[in-house]
Amino acid sequence: MLRLRWTYYVAAVTLLCPSLLMAAKVKVWHQHTLSQYDKAQLKQVVLSNEGVLRLSRQLRPLAKLDAAHVWDIVEDRDGNLIVATGDEGKIYKVPPEGKPVVLHTGEQSEILCLVRASDGSIYAGTGPRGQILRLDPHGQTKLFSQTGESYVWSLAIDAKGQALYAGTGPHGRIYRINGEGKAEVFYRTHQDHILCLAVGSDNMLYAGTDKGGLVYRIDPRGKGFVLYQAKQGEIRTLKVTSEAVYAATSSPTQRRRKIVASEEQEDGKSSLASVSSAPASGENAVYRIAQDGTVRQLFRDKAMILSLLRQDERFYAGTGMDGQLFEFNEATRERSEIARLDHGQILCLCRRRDGSIVLGTGDPGKLYVLQDRYAERGSVYSEVLDAQIISKWGALHWEGETPAGTSVSVATRSGNVVEPDDTWSDWSEEQADPEHALITAPPARFLQYRVTLTTTDPARTPTVRAVTLRYKTTNQAPEVAKISVPDLNAVNLDNPKKLKFKWSAVDANDDDLTYRLLVRKEGWNSWVELEDDLDKTEWEWDTTTTPSGTYQIKVIASDRKDNPEGEALTGECVSLPFVVCHEAPAVTVKTAGLEGDRVLLEATARSPLVRLTSASFAVNGKKWTNIFPEDGLFDSKAETFRFQTEPLKPGTYVLVLRVRDAAGNTGSADVVFKVSPSSR
Repeated sequence: MLRLRWTYYVAAVTLLCPSLLMAAKVKVWHQHTLSQYDKAQLKQVVLSNEGVLRLSRQLRPLAKLDAAHVWDIVEDRDGNLIVATGDEGKIYKVPPEGKPVVLHTGEQSEILCLVRASDGSIYAGTGPRGQILRLDPHGQTKLFSQTGESYVWSLAIDAKGQALYAGTGPHGRIYRINGEGKAEVFYRTHQDHILCLAVGSDNMLYAGTDKGGLVYRIDPRGKGFVLYQAKQGEIRTLKVTSEAVYAATSSPTQRRRKIVASEEQEDGKSSLASVSSAPASGENAVYRIAQDGTVRQLFRDKAMILSLLRQDERFYAGTGMDGQLFEFNEATRERSEIARLDHGQILCLCRRRDGSIVLGTGDPGKLYVLQDRYAERGSVYSEVLDAQIISKWGALHWEGETPAGTSVSVATRSGNVVEPDDTWSDWSEEQADPEHALITAPPARFLQYRVTLTTTDPARTPTVRAVTLRYKTTNQAPEVAKISVPDLNAVNLDNPKKLKFKWSAVDANDDDLTYRLLVRKEGWNSWVELEDDLDKTEWEWDTTTTPSGTYQIKVIASDRKDNPEGEALTGECVSLPFVVCHEAPAVTVKTAGLEGDRVLLEATARSPLVRLTSASFAVNGKKWTNIFPEDGLFDSKAETFRFQTEPLKPGTYVLVLRVRDAAGNTGSADVVFKVSPSSR
């Protein structure tokens, strides 16, 4: 066995693509988990829960049926398959050689379920008139019972073979039908549909419903008990053993297919309209309900679980919309997709007496036999990688195993529109050596890869556990989007001598950026460097050693950390003007008269660059008293004041007026005056 080991070292990339490694930061597209293949297209390839790709098991077409859906399959005592179909309500017999024979065509558009009795008879539930048909061991069909409901979704026979149970809708009733075909309500639920029935060895009847996702246990007297309520609204299928009940859910975002009878036509027959049967994806599960009532989740998937088959500790689960067949082990919890339809849903599973498994599908209705051999060839088309900008492609690696007679190869293609079309490049040559493979697609924005798995030995399959592609986007200059500078004429700063600057920058290549800061005063011819090699997008400037004036900051972003000299690029941005001011406001003050024993004063203050923010005066070195401009607002570089002192006694006084600006500078002026007794 040849084991392909995926190992990636810097030295390997240097050998394979030295220019890519030296040029810039290499980006990696690494796919190795289940979720990473959500958007991939798999053809004859399946995916395990650990993200391992392998060839699917072969599905051999068994018979071509004239049907849209195969709703149920049972095997008769002679080894023939009896097949319930829609949308024309036919029952087929398919002999072992696979040539189908129509046993029944009736007015019912859907044969929804089948069950075989111990005497060889087979019963069929129908819709939309809720009838039950009986096929005798010779294949003759007749109407056996009328339930009065619209749909008979499920049938079961009690352990002694004395009664037939029918799960119906849309009123959620279970009927008990005796040997003469008389139907009586056995149990009523508050649900809409009884989608599945099963009888245990203890002669208990188990039912799964649509509406509340309930699993019922009903004793022979008709006493019901809810074993479990799933978070999903629909219990689609049940399997009962002596140890546990297994319930599979099928909750779509769009409700299950409804078969609706329209008004009668002129010939008296009802025409039948069908709401879309396409199941939508949801979060569904298989639950194990033990005898003591404990519940354990065995399997979960986004798809609807439409069918379930148990074989020893292994389960097979058929799903839609992608028609996936899963196998999972109850004991080990291991799970793997083992087969997949090209399109449609796996609606039912039947294990024949010879051990083979037959799949019944919908959209279209077909029969397949699951074979214990792998498909000869399969492929995986990845989702499209969007590198955002034109990129150069580098090394290609994958990890997996190729037993004798098997092989794995990978091809790539690229383009500049998101959906691959005829403008994309052709698929590259197949790369078969994971240690020396290269992406040979032309430089472009979008990339897709295709993995091809082949085998010449149907008992063996190659596997792929991981796919890794490396690329480098064409280097583009970074962009400095905006610089935030403090505006002293708009805000009050705690420390206006230390100005804080912030900026934002983007780089299309996601390169790490460094920044250089320069400053220029109005009237200077050149920029002066303040700081270099900054890795943060903010900086504080202590302006106390800087002359007053109007300035601008320039921020230059560089991607040199991730690009060699000569290929590194820069982007820059210049801020709006801002002010640095160290000059104190010019202040004047004079007396303007008396008002009783108060002195009136007039004053002016002017700052050369910034607005004034406060003013106060003190008389004879006493307390400071705040004053305001004549217009009541500190909103400009020049203000006028008119104010008066407190009542003063006769004597000589000195009044000091100080005014502060937004840059933290303080200017002052004083006036000496006398208050005489005669002036009071």
